Amino acid sequence: MKSILQLKLKTRSIMTKLLLSFLAIIVLFVSFNLVSLVLFRKSIHDEIIKYNDANLSHTAQSFEQYFQLLNNVIVSMYLDDHILQLKGPNVDYVAAGAVMDDVRSKVNNQQLFLNNLFVYDVKHSLVLEQLRGSSLEVMFSEHYTSPIYTSEFWKKEFAEPFSTKLYPAATFTGIQTNPTSQTGLVFPYMVKSKLYPDFVMLAFIDVEKLYHAYHQSINDNFYILSPQNEPLFSSDQTGKRELPALEPGKGWVKSGGSYYFYEKGEFSGLTYINIVPDASISARIVRLNVTLLVLLIVAVAISVLVSVFFSRRFNNPVKKIVESIRHLNEKKDSDGKAANEFEIINENIGRMLRMNQEALSDLEEKKSLLHYYTLMSRLKRIRVGNQESLQQIESDERPFRFALFQLTFKARFKEEMSGEEERATSFIREYVNQAISGEMKGAQTLQIESNQILSIIYLDEDDTRFTAMLDKVKEVLAADSQYCFFTIAVSSRYDHTSQMTAAYEEVIQMMKLRPFDDETCVLTAGQVHEKNFLPTAALEHELNVNLQEGNDALAMQSLHRIVAQMKKKGIGTARFHRFAEETTDKVIRMLHVGDNEDLYRLSGFISSVYTVEQLEQYFETLVKEATRLVRLKKEERDQIVSFVENYTMEHYAEDISLESVASKLNITGGYLSTYFKEKTGMNFVDYVNEFRIKQAMNLLQQSEMKIQDIATATGYQSLSSFNRTFKKFSGVTPSEYRRLL
Repeated sequence: MKSILQLKLKTRSIMTKLLLSFLAIIVLFVSFNLVSLVLFRKSIHDEIIKYNDANLSHTAQSFEQYFQLLNNVIVSMYLDDHILQLKGPNVDYVAAGAVMDDVRSKVNNQQLFLNNLFVYDVKHSLVLEQLRGSSLEVMFSEHYTSPIYTSEFWKKEFAEPFSTKLYPAATFTGIQTNPTSQTGLVFPYMVKSKLYPDFVMLAFIDVEKLYHAYHQSINDNFYILSPQNEPLFSSDQTGKRELPALEPGKGWVKSGGSYYFYEKGEFSGLTYINIVPDASISARIVRLNVTLLVLLIVAVAISVLVSVFFSRRFNNPVKKIVESIRHLNEKKDSDGKAANEFEIINENIGRMLRMNQEALSDLEEKKSLLHYYTLMSRLKRIRVGNQESLQQIESDERPFRFALFQLTFKARFKEEMSGEEERATSFIREYVNQAISGEMKGAQTLQIESNQILSIIYLDEDDTRFTAMLDKVKEVLAADSQYCFFTIAVSSRYDHTSQMTAAYEEVIQMMKLRPFDDETCVLTAGQVHEKNFLPTAALEHELNVNLQEGNDALAMQSLHRIVAQMKKKGIGTARFHRFAEETTDKVIRMLHVGDNEDLYRLSGFISSVYTVEQLEQYFETLVKEATRLVRLKKEERDQIVSFVENYTMEHYAEDISLESVASKLNITGGYLSTYFKEKTGMNFVDYVNEFRIKQAMNLLQQSEMKIQDIATATGYQSLSSFNRTFKKFSGVTPSEYRRLL
């Protein structure tokens, strides 16, 4: 009974509880991993099967796309004019040479993986390849010989009634004096056409290049079977094995310790087989299981050691805390029950600290808020009921200055950190408070507007420290000039706190005198003054005349001169904004476009303009939009441009010249060229050529017309001129454009 009681008492200690909790988590972790390992073992096996099946499917798809591409290329040769010229009663050697050039271009196409390509002329018993032409017997008994594929074999096969056929891979040799006739392992691939029975195409496909390009498995046991299930190719030529029965539609079968993944091609009818030994799949699963178990054992060992370490580290300080407050629990100890360490801590220290912290926080918060609202009320002349705080402020007879910080965010800040203005202002307020209060004793900083921060700085006899502190703050605030800028207005020196309202009004008025730029600046009382500015009567008259006539270029020149004069004289930002508002109202009123919503919406951006460049850009946008609206009212439809467009549409296939169109309008060609360029932004000749090329593109896409005929149909008498113009506007030649289609 005593041992059971001792065990119970020990389990109530923090050390034991922590260790048992850690161990319980470790047991749960181990159990979860073991169950997961058992449940997902079969899933891993299935995923490996799916992986190999997907690999073969991708390989089969690649081979099928290749054979379809090769078949299309070979069939297209039947339409070649040079081959059709061979149909005459006698051999046309010029056409035969051209056919050999075509064959050579096909063989040199690396995407076709061709070793050679033969064109057999049945009527003349002539075989043409990339380097030579000869009779069937000579070609396949001297130049390309094989014990399987003899000239008699090919003569018989050429006579068979089928369209395409792939033969088993073989190697061809030739006479020793001509090493170009030597081939590696190739697939003979024959293509016939019922429409052109006089010609047979025979391609030698390079097996090694084709196999390495499209085989998508790490295993080298790969087979290709004919539609009659006869072997055409084996990646291991020396180790051919007997294949099991392949059930249609299944995808894989296991036989003799190996997995046979297979798929039949829809285009060629070939069957592709990839053989994966069962030992390979099993070895992957075993390696995965062993790896997971080793990692699990290592993780458990580390977890146990870490649990013991942290339990001891946590228990030692807790024991000291419990010993220090045990006298507060004498009543519980006298009951004869074992005290729980967590209960002692929670019931005593936690309760006392919480109560003290809440009381102190509440007191400091109320005191800070009371002082804050009293200052705000005094600055803005609001009658306050808290006379004690007011008397405390007024009793301070130290001289002071006001420093008002106004924050302006730039467009980049709004683009990259939209919605973060309030948070950024809060951070800046805290920095200003820390920077000023750290240097100037008794200084107070408060936020009076969403973008304004006010610091009340009590001064010593010497202002040197205050000036140095302000320069340091300005340098830090100016560091983020790409996102925002500050205006710092510093009031005059006031001798008594009863003058706070006057100091506040002074810095507010100084804000309006900041320079017209987007740089952080300090405005000091007595150093900045309001400056008046009125543009000359001649300049205002020039601006009004240009606006009334809708001449935006000359109007902008007048505005540039006025803005330059204001900048040179050092006019403040507020006066620039007022000038922008007055100019906007004048433009809307003089040009009679007051019903346009875009112009009124544009005027809303004036408050965010802080540089001469931004102001001139605003004026340029305003004047261009207004004069554009005026011109639209004057020129609802341009008759000359409409005539040129309609005439080009109706006569683009004919000879169109600038002079001929101008004569129909009873104007000169030079005037028409200048007028058309001004109205459309495009030269007359470029417009006509662009229209013709668009028509040619439609014909290339929707018809089988020859390129020469399309050139004539779209108004070009020279094919070279048509090709050059087509490439200028489309980037490719007409033949390339049709091929891309």
